[in-house]
Amino acid sequence: MRNISTTGIIRAFVVGSIMLATNLQPVLAAEQSLTLQEIVNTAIKSNPAVAETEKRWEEKFNRIPVATAQPNLKVGFMKDDIPTSSLNPGDGMMTEFTISQEFMNPSKLKLMGKMAENEANMSKTSWDEKQVAVYVQAKQAYYDYLYSKQALAIGKESQQLMGQLAKLAQVNYSTGMVPLQDTLKAQTEFSQMTIDLLNMASMEAVAKAKINNLMGRSTNTAFEVKEEFTAPPPNFDLAGLIKTATESKSSVVGMQYQADMAQNGIDLAKKQKLPDFEVSLGYKKNKEPMIDVMPMSGMDPKIMVEDRKPAWSIEVMAMFPIWQGKNKAEIKAAEAGYEASQAALQNMRNMAELDVQMALTEAQTSWRQIELYESTIVPQAEQSYQAAVVGYTHGKADFMTVLDGVNTLRNAKLGLYKAKVDYEKAAANLENAVGKPLFTSGTQP
Repeated sequence: MRNISTTGIIRAFVVGSIMLATNLQPVLAAEQSLTLQEIVNTAIKSNPAVAETEKRWEEKFNRIPVATAQPNLKVGFMKDDIPTSSLNPGDGMMTEFTISQEFMNPSKLKLMGKMAENEANMSKTSWDEKQVAVYVQAKQAYYDYLYSKQALAIGKESQQLMGQLAKLAQVNYSTGMVPLQDTLKAQTEFSQMTIDLLNMASMEAVAKAKINNLMGRSTNTAFEVKEEFTAPPPNFDLAGLIKTATESKSSVVGMQYQADMAQNGIDLAKKQKLPDFEVSLGYKKNKEPMIDVMPMSGMDPKIMVEDRKPAWSIEVMAMFPIWQGKNKAEIKAAEAGYEASQAALQNMRNMAELDVQMALTEAQTSWRQIELYESTIVPQAEQSYQAAVVGYTHGKADFMTVLDGVNTLRNAKLGLYKAKVDYEKAAANLENAVGKPLFTSGTQP
């Protein structure tokens, strides 16, 4: 048997290590992890922006009874006939108590109640829309975080490969197969990868902080995540998605409520021609004595002094809107507002349809990229890299070929993962365009 040289053994060991490292898959930290659904649920329940829009809706909802209530009862107290020589109201000769109530025409109140209800419903759709928005943002932040973690893991893997190549270059240099420049180049690339890893770690920290922020927590709260890809292949019914978006998306429904409120505004403006009423009830008490002169036959008139008795008074008033120019202007203004709301509603439906089309196209493009990476780019990059390493080991390829193989393989793996992340984010955009979750169970906005 031929003796195998020490250099050959070292070279074989290094090449074997490189081949093994090439097949290593980045593994996420094995800690107690949050699932995607847990992140989404927490964000929907705890995000301050969601809580704010919910309270805005509660505010509008609780104002509906205010809009339908009659004006407040008015209670009055008056002292009259106060002598000019006195500043004391108690010196007044007459005391009057009044109670008055305005009664707005019931048909007006009914329409005002409908308008307040429309406004509350609009606020409710804003709350629903905010929940969906936070749901989508949480999913996208989750996948940004997954990508940053995977980029860091792939970067570490590539640096490990570069370290192995630096050792191989050192072995080849010691045998005179390659110049010293190869060793120096490998060491330089290894150092540059350290800088790249620092940048990737920074990206990971920012992505993690964004998830915490969306969940309403401190940005430095520690957590880990489980890797999940939940979106199915993009074989979606475009017509069905568009129908859902243009009919039941929160922004579209909210615009419909606005149009309904504008229609009620027209009806209310027309009802302004009807009168309103006011009823007053008064009680008077006069301290000034009542003097009555009674004529007497053949005698001087008899003067009689009596205390005045308290008296009641009742007054009914009707308020007629006689200024027709004002009424007509109110009706025209309300009609213009209704036409504007109808145009806005149609524009919102058009935009919803466009958003669905664009989001679906984006998702389909990302899916095709995944298929291309999995079937062609990554396998070819792995084969090219392994061939370059073997060629360099036997002196049949230069170091730049191997270095290019390292970078190509790294970019291919990172590109595949990014395509998967982009598809999930595109699917989340599709959910946002439709206006409701499509691919995640559990708590729903």
